[in-house]
Amino acid sequence: MLSSTPFKKLALCSMTTAILAASQSGFAHTRLETSTILEGTRVYNNIVIGHGCGEAPVMGTSVVFPDSTATVTSKPTGSGSSVAATPAGAVTDWLEGAGEGYAKKVYSKEVFSAEGQKTNALGNTVGFWTGGGALPAHNYVGLIPFKTDAIKIKPASCAKTVTFVVPVADVCKLAPISGFSDENVNIWSPMVGSDFDGTAEHTPATLKVVRNIEGNAATPTTAAVAANPLPADCGAGVDITITPTAEQLNRDMPAIENGVQVWPAE
Repeated sequence: MLSSTPFKKLALCSMTTAILAASQSGFAHTRLETSTILEGTRVYNNIVIGHGCGEAPVMGTSVVFPDSTATVTSKPTGSGSSVAATPAGAVTDWLEGAGEGYAKKVYSKEVFSAEGQKTNALGNTVGFWTGGGALPAHNYVGLIPFKTDAIKIKPASCAKTVTFVVPVADVCKLAPISGFSDENVNIWSPMVGSDFDGTAEHTPATLKVVRNIEGNAATPTTAAVAANPLPADCGAGVDITITPTAEQLNRDMPAIENGVQVWPAE
């Protein structure tokens, strides 16, 4: 996605992509390399692209992290899928800080030659895109690096875990929203009524933050992390899920280069 080049032409960029050979079956869906992290720790991570669109290689990817307007739901800790989630207020009821801007792209041209951060009206990072390359459709995975800041769960809350739903679109061919198909894009996203919804099979990636109940001692290379025990009246606690809204997906999933939308095609 270069400022002078449409998204379509990016697939013709250098084929010098650094990718890891692996079985497609090992990474059938696009996921995070590390999907569970400890509260209060900074983590370097990767989006793992498992395959292309049929026989078409992946020419770019677009990622969204929930912002502070996200939908928040709660379940008793350890509940199964048969237990219905209930509304649970706002993101900032459970997390310290602004409730957004906690994930940032790590600059890299190992797989794709161009990239950009996505920011909202407050200047907080809410995702990123990459493009310009051709990750083979089969037998390889692509690692797209990013980092998360030290996310902190509010001490007074009963959250045992907080899980972020992370939508990802792997783009194989340029198409408008009306022309999306399995032949031109793999969308791993929640079904929230957006233009970028996934399906029962194309589910989103997730990032679970586990409450640091015991804390971490300092090491020669890391600072100590204070314990954050559950309040006594919380029992076993609750599992919180944070899902981006349809409005956010429609705003933040497109790839924008210097004010010009380069994916989806307009």
